[in-house]
Parts: sequence; C-alpha cells; structure tokens
Amino acid sequence: MYFLGIDGGGTKTEFLLVREDGCTVSRRRSGTISYKQIGMEECITLLKDVIGSMLEGIEEEVSICLAFPNWGESRENDALFAGRLSEISRHPIQVVNDCAAGWAGSLALQPGINLVSGTGSIAYGERADRKSARAGGWNDVFSDEGSCGWLGRRTLELFSKESDGRVEKGCLLNLMREHFQLESDIDLIDIFDNRLKGNRTKIAELQKILLRAAVDGDAAAQGMYEEAAKELALIVCAVYDKLEFEGTVPVSYSGGLFHAGDLVLKPLQEQLKEKKIRFQIPRFSPAQGAVLLAAEQGGKTEQELDSIMSVLEMQG
Repeated sequence: MYFLGIDGGGTKTEFLLVREDGCTVSRRRSGTISYKQIGMEECITLLKDVIGSMLEGIEEEVSICLAFPNWGESRENDALFAGRLSEISRHPIQVVNDCAAGWAGSLALQPGINLVSGTGSIAYGERADRKSARAGGWNDVFSDEGSCGWLGRRTLELFSKESDGRVEKGCLLNLMREHFQLESDIDLIDIFDNRLKGNRTKIAELQKILLRAAVDGDAAAQGMYEEAAKELALIVCAVYDKLEFEGTVPVSYSGGLFHAGDLVLKPLQEQLKEKKIRFQIPRFSPAQGAVLLAAEQGGKTEQELDSIMSVLEMQG
C-alpha cells in the first residue's frame, strides 16, 4: 500500500508519495492548484498529470489525501470538484482544506492548533474527540490578515507613504526602488496595474522586501510585523475559544511568514501569553501531514501511524 499526500497552497503545491513503511518514494512540486487562480479545468489537469506520473507502474492500493486550498469555501464548487475526482485518479481521494494538512503535520495528528501564514493566513485546530474549528482565511481581499499577502499589500502602502513623506523615510524606499528599477516612484502605479495585476503570489513575495527593510532597521517595517502578530493572535484565539480546550494547548505554525523568525514570533507569543498555550516547532511539513491523513484514511492503526512517523522523521 502507498500513501500520497498533496499540500496545495496559494503559491505552490507539494506532492509526497511514501510506502506503507513510511519510506519516501518520490516528491514533486508544482504551482498552485487553487481554482480561484488557475481555473477549475487547469486544476483538474495539473492534478491528473502529476498524480498519474507519480503512480505510473504502481499496481498496489494507494490512499490519497488532497489538501485543497479552496475546499469548504463554496458548496457549488465543492460539489463540482468532488464529482470530478474520478478523473484525477482511480484511487480513493480524501479532500480536506489545506489547513488540516498543516495541523496534521505540525502536531502529528495530536490535539492542538496550527497557524498557517503563507500567501494567506488561517488557523485550524482539533480536539482529542476530533471536533475541529478554523478561523481566518476568508478571502484575500477582506481577510488573510497577518499573511505574506497582507504584508505585501502593506509594503506597497508603506512605500507610498515613505515616498510622499507621510511617514518617516526608511530603507524600504530604496529597496523598492532598486527591486522595481523605478525611474520615478509614481511608476509603481503602472507596475501594480500591469505587472502585478493583483496576482496573490507576486504581491505576497513583496513581503520579502519588507523583511529586508525590517532587518536593516526600518522602524515602520518592523512595526508591520508586530501588527501581523496581533492579527495572527486573534485568529489563534478564535480557534482556541471555539474548541474550549482544557489545559495547556500546543500551538504550532507553518507558512512562509515564519521565515521572519523572532520579528513575528516574539510579538505573537507576547500577544498570546494570557492563554494556556505552548508553542512548539512543527514536527512534520504540511505535505507529510497530508501523508499521515492518507495513512489514517487507509485504516492504519495508531501504532502503525507512529511507525510511519518515526521513518518520516529519520528521512527529514
């Protein structure tokens, strides 16, 4: 038996195939499978092609868990997508929202909360009785607070303010000028309209420039990471309260924003210090989390799942 875990995010998709003993067979990476960004037809085609190539020549049973970035957010599209799963693979596919794979990986299927802050932001938690709850991640226009996409938009905002002199000029100003090779700051309007075109991935990548500015001492840029931490804390607290946890709750995290390290983690921990929360480093990646959900779906016992986890840890 094989387990295929697929972690679909707003920017990239990770495919991980492992044997029943937990040994990795193959890995693949593609762009996003979000139908909101690439359309339903391209999403179906991409999944079919990658899964087909990864499972070519495998006759044994394969349990697949697809952590889908849009799942559970549109009844109509959920039904449409579910009705086409047989086109993607002849093997059974369990579809979950991508935040569930983040939880399954970071906490190794144990009760607690996982916070995702990548292109978008969302928190997902489960109790021991498998009751679950999520918060955040409604939409990239009016939600996703504290994410790379949210900070990317704030980066553009801060650049305009520093250029105008509405706030104190910091090093972000020159970093953005160099990045976009601006002859005039106002040229950024044309770049936004015609090059960025509202693309979530491209806008989220601007957070990397904000991070450089923050590391180089731009006070306004540093303040934005503190604002992001406040927003992310609200998301975590919402899940914490919905699930009415008893005792200390482990909270882990995943997503590109956390490459900022203490710039976001320290203020986040400060915001949550009144809650009975214990932060912990993610044990497994979201793709590995999808593998664990696939193994669980495949009927593996708790002892067998522990054995798979041990092998996954040894492989890194």
